[in-house]
Amino acid sequence: MNKYVSLILSVIIIADVVMSFVNDKGVENVFGIEMNVWVYRFLWSGLAFLLAKSFVKEIKKEKTSEK
Repeated sequence: MNKYVSLILSVIIIADVVMSFVNDKGVENVFGIEMNVWVYRFLWSGLAFLLAKSFVKEIKKEKTSEK
């Protein structure tokens, strides 16, 4: 179940990053801290990548343990 949570969070984060391109603001507010929109996109994209990577790793581990 935990692996699917990381996949869902990854999809939500990717949608948020895509929406940051649509809204076209100069700064984004994260936990009360204003940051440059490109830093925001980079950080959230990195987090989405790590979550997707952990999902793939869990799937591979599950497949090898079944054999």
